[in-house]
Amino acid sequence: MELLQSLLDTSSHAIFTLDREGIITHINQQAKNRFGLYNHSQHSHPAGRLEPGDLVLVADTEIGADDGELRPEDLERIGIREPRLRTGDRLVAVGAFDDPGQRPVYKFLPGQDAESLQLETVWDGIPLRLSIEPHTVSVQVRDTTYSIDYFQCIGQLVALERGTGQVKFWEEKGYSARKEGAGSLLRGGAYIEKRPGLEMKVVGYHFREFFEGERFERHLARIFSGQVPRYEDAEYEINGYELVASLLPVPGADGLPDEVIVKFRSIEDIHTTILERNNAIKSAERTYRESARSEAPQEAPFAELFGFGTTAAAVRHLAYKLSQLDCNILITGESGTGKSFLAQTIARAQPRKGPYVPVDCSTLSPTLFESEMFGYVGGAFTGANPRGKAGFFEAADGGTIFLDEIGEIPLHIQAKLLNVIQNKVVVRVGSTRTIPVDVRILAATNRDLKAEVAAGRFRQDLYYRLSAFSVELPPLRSCPEDICFLIDRLMEKIPQKYGVPPKSLSGEAFDKLLSYNWPGNIRELENVLERAVALSESELIYAEHICVESQPVQLTLRERLKQEEKRILRQTLAQCGGSRSQAMKLLGLSKTVFYGKLKEYQIS
Repeated sequence: MELLQSLLDTSSHAIFTLDREGIITHINQQAKNRFGLYNHSQHSHPAGRLEPGDLVLVADTEIGADDGELRPEDLERIGIREPRLRTGDRLVAVGAFDDPGQRPVYKFLPGQDAESLQLETVWDGIPLRLSIEPHTVSVQVRDTTYSIDYFQCIGQLVALERGTGQVKFWEEKGYSARKEGAGSLLRGGAYIEKRPGLEMKVVGYHFREFFEGERFERHLARIFSGQVPRYEDAEYEINGYELVASLLPVPGADGLPDEVIVKFRSIEDIHTTILERNNAIKSAERTYRESARSEAPQEAPFAELFGFGTTAAAVRHLAYKLSQLDCNILITGESGTGKSFLAQTIARAQPRKGPYVPVDCSTLSPTLFESEMFGYVGGAFTGANPRGKAGFFEAADGGTIFLDEIGEIPLHIQAKLLNVIQNKVVVRVGSTRTIPVDVRILAATNRDLKAEVAAGRFRQDLYYRLSAFSVELPPLRSCPEDICFLIDRLMEKIPQKYGVPPKSLSGEAFDKLLSYNWPGNIRELENVLERAVALSESELIYAEHICVESQPVQLTLRERLKQEEKRILRQTLAQCGGSRSQAMKLLGLSKTVFYGKLKEYQIS
């Protein structure tokens, strides 16, 4: 048993163990510190209770919550008879205990009205200051301050001895376990002594003597009865603290648990860990940004628009270089890799100004495709506008047109599109008159256009016109290091979109996101995070809130390297306009190795 205690004391978590009767059998030092069962105070006071005439100072963030179940009527003991005072109000008050001859001084507000509340007064020549601030409550008597940090709510009470004016009691962390809440003391309850190093004896006592929490007790009962095998990282409120705990049973001879190991983590600690993680991500992003500014200062604005972690630096650099040329660009990549976003970024960063017209080719009706793209003259369609209508290309004159899913364009329209690219003119449906247009074309597809050409579904001459300058966006699974940046950016954007408070991802949720294969790429990641943020009621998003299509796929190092090799081969071929000899030379590969790789990855 001494060995078990030694092991518990080496853990960084707060841990104690219970037997079937609910009796505490072991507890480590971290648990004693967490719940205030070990006194770290530099000052001392003896055991006692409030006596008539004692001066009582109360600072309560929310009457009735984590304050010994303080009720408005309990405050009558210090002379406060305020009919407007309600449970849940924020209160700072000074009054004499059971002394009707003394009038109290107090201020109160509905809890939701303000986070802060202060009261300064002088009582019998003693300067007093009570202050409620976000996450800290303080009571200052003369030059000494008694403060407690809190997460959601807290009640601080300080008592001065009648006659001497000396402090006889103050609240410290662990007052719930000691049954010393403000409500308990005002109703006549006793308090125990404080002195440096004082430790409460808890082993051998029932856990309810020190740990209060309805959900916690309910879950313990389910484990001891065998209804539930275990609870891991469940949220509880214990003694007013928001905690995450795992309840781990130790099986007995009859199949039911002999003991349960209770392991706690504070949500405050988790938030600190999350903050440290997010700060590390922001620091890394800042390093990338500063590096981009120093190494290629002209590229920095483009990198700011496109975003760090959206794709590899080499791809971002290529996209920037192409954005500064007045050339047509083909953007390829799987669905959801950010092709539309890259097109928008190029349009914003390019020297060419003018309108930006995005066209989703997959949504246009085949019968209206030509008229929507190139326009029509009056009478070309029954019931059409008699004056005719300009098409997308005319609308983009002087600017840029983005043809998303260009692989969906019908073959007969492809010929007209080729004519627009070559001759920079359009002919409206029902007319023979040519209309000059100056348009830069950005096109995107998730199809293998070279395979489409081989299958006769895409014109070869149009393909080579479009693919002279191309950018391939890699799938998210091939850039796992970039997911951190994307998550961080999306977790800032999504709450604003839905008008909900900012939320954070737990470590388990973050790990689940990192280990998933993301077949739907950035779009799928954004959809999953939107659902988690919009539907979760907690400030923390747990792994259970992350709903993905399948179980996370763990790739081996060899599999990841193969994916990256295939991506580089495809991207290099696209950069070289399909020229294998140029790609082979650019990659520095022998003919045997190069063609062997093409065969291995089935790249035609």
